[in-house]
Amino acid sequence: MSILYPRLLDAAALDIHKRYTRLTVEELQELPAFRHPSAVFAATGGDRVPVEHLEDLRNRVVKIAEESGFPGGGRRRDHTEFDREIARLLHERMGLVAAEAAVRPIWAFLALVVLPDVSYWRYWEPPVDRILGTDITRHVWGRLWWRAHLLALPNEPDPYRLLDTFNESDFDQIYARRNLLGGSRSVVRALADVWPSVDTAEFGSRRILRDVLKRLLRTAAILEFDALDYAHLCGEIRREAAIAVAAIREADRRAQ
Repeated sequence: MSILYPRLLDAAALDIHKRYTRLTVEELQELPAFRHPSAVFAATGGDRVPVEHLEDLRNRVVKIAEESGFPGGGRRRDHTEFDREIARLLHERMGLVAAEAAVRPIWAFLALVVLPDVSYWRYWEPPVDRILGTDITRHVWGRLWWRAHLLALPNEPDPYRLLDTFNESDFDQIYARRNLLGGSRSVVRALADVWPSVDTAEFGSRRILRDVLKRLLRTAAILEFDALDYAHLCGEIRREAAIAVAAIREADRRAQ
């Protein structure tokens, strides 16, 4: 059964965000809480998260942030390691099911009530979608839970090994196509599993990835990816990647 988290509704969340953008990280360190008068819970579907669970979650996030320079240093240049560790932590510790994790106000509560200081440290002067979750794929915490959820391999010794494959920008390319590709855990996992074997050095990873995704979208119209066994699916993605590399190479040759 899923753990139910408080939901901070949009009007209250927007008001808090406007106030917090005027504060320093040091000032925000005085404001974390685990309840809010404007927060509500879903009526049914699971057990309400205990305050102790929220406290533990915050302590773990802060510890990882401190290892990355929090609260000093302003906006760090390289967030890759921090994001990877946080993605794993959130997915392991929050106890969410996908349906609950798709609720935007849950992430607004986490960003503005439980972790306001770390949220605004991670994204200095963040736009609304980074904090309120208007687009979960861009939310400071929600995007990381979903990345871990889509890439996790539950039956492997290291279930989160695929988190290293794509950086945030590349993963955004995949998740932006979630209606046909990014919402399928099997497709995302297979793509991440195959990708290190794709020769991207000649043209750059982003260019080839975009072409592969276009080809997979076209193939999805006639082939049900989720009906394939994992090895067959990896083989199909490997084939599309090889075709993409060859096509880009030929296009560049003709352009010269």
